[in-house]
Amino acid sequence: MRIVVKVGTSTLAHPTGHLNIRHMESLCKVLADIKNAGHAVILVSSGAIGMGMGKLSLRERPKTLVGKQAAAAVGQCELMYTYDKLFSEYNHVIAQILLTGADVRDPERRNNFIGTM
Repeated sequence: MRIVVKVGTSTLAHPTGHLNIRHMESLCKVLADIKNAGHAVILVSSGAIGMGMGKLSLRERPKTLVGKQAAAAVGQCELMYTYDKLFSEYNHVIAQILLTGADVRDPERRNNFIGTM
């Protein structure tokens, strides 16, 4: 069975934007156990802007696209580092795939994505 789980900023971070370690550890532990039971697990994770806000000590969410992209760039590194560290404790290898709407709409790009999965 393939299981898809979507988590967002409110699950991954405190209102301050800093990492909610307890939530992330619990999430990774449960997903690793599901994988150990023989299921395919796909984690869809947002929260990069929120994590970047915490890492950059921003008090409010950026309003401009440039500001959001900068916060997301910093936050995505933090998220992937944390996921890698936590899933490694359970001997699971992770990967990151970034998609846009065009990746789903365009048949060739969609097939490439399906092949990757």
